[in-house]
Amino acid sequence: MSRRIVVILVIVAICGWSTMVQAQDSLSYNGSSTILKAVMYDAAKVFKKEQGVIFDLKGESTGFGIKKLLAGECDIAGGGRPLKDDERAKGLVETKAFLDAYAFIVNTSNPVTSITSGQIAEVMAGKIVAWDDLGGPAGKKIMILSPPEKSAHYKNAKKIIGFDKLPANSMMVDMTPNVSKKVKSFPVAIGWLSSANVVGSKDVKMLQIVHNGESVAVNQANLSSGKYPYQQTMYFYTMGEPSGKVKDFIDFIKGAQGQEIVTKAGFFLAE
Repeated sequence: MSRRIVVILVIVAICGWSTMVQAQDSLSYNGSSTILKAVMYDAAKVFKKEQGVIFDLKGESTGFGIKKLLAGECDIAGGGRPLKDDERAKGLVETKAFLDAYAFIVNTSNPVTSITSGQIAEVMAGKIVAWDDLGGPAGKKIMILSPPEKSAHYKNAKKIIGFDKLPANSMMVDMTPNVSKKVKSFPVAIGWLSSANVVGSKDVKMLQIVHNGESVAVNQANLSSGKYPYQQTMYFYTMGEPSGKVKDFIDFIKGAQGQEIVTKAGFFLAE
């Protein structure tokens, strides 16, 4: 066999081996942009060091990720709601990942520091429309900045808070984490998003929630007990029961290292 043929065969073997390794050691995520930005980037880095798996990360919304999973365009989807019956019928399986608290935020120039659950309901119902009623900027109308309509953060908020549709003087952002950026730009705005998206932020102010006459902090105890009213469970979705590298990653998230990443990001453990 000539030296040239040997070299060609070696190159072909190496290329084939690289392709095989890449196929075996790569995973793709799509879905909740909140999970993407707060957890997946850091988790993917650590998981790559631990198991050599490279992640392709994309995110938009819970529903978008589920559609991509059903189409076979990702290995794992993430979101903030249980699967629907028709989604389960198509073979999807959900795994509880962690708990997420909603934060209600205002511009740092706004003098308001706390809000009651009753006031939140009235704002979202369009019954309170001026900041004067909340001790905010005098003579200014309240502008509501909302997660996108297709997001779990919006759909769950409708159920938790009890509103049908957003009142006048409202605006939806393209992705839930971007609520913070918009509130930073609008002094008369109030918005809600995951508390994980505003942990340590100096750009916006997180309002203290008063529920049933008591100030309720965002912490593990209050979420586990249900005392903090604005929360949702975050899930990972898979086609069928998790297996192989997909199962390894979910086990990693639910293990000590993954839970440290989750809590450091501002989420809470799903007990």
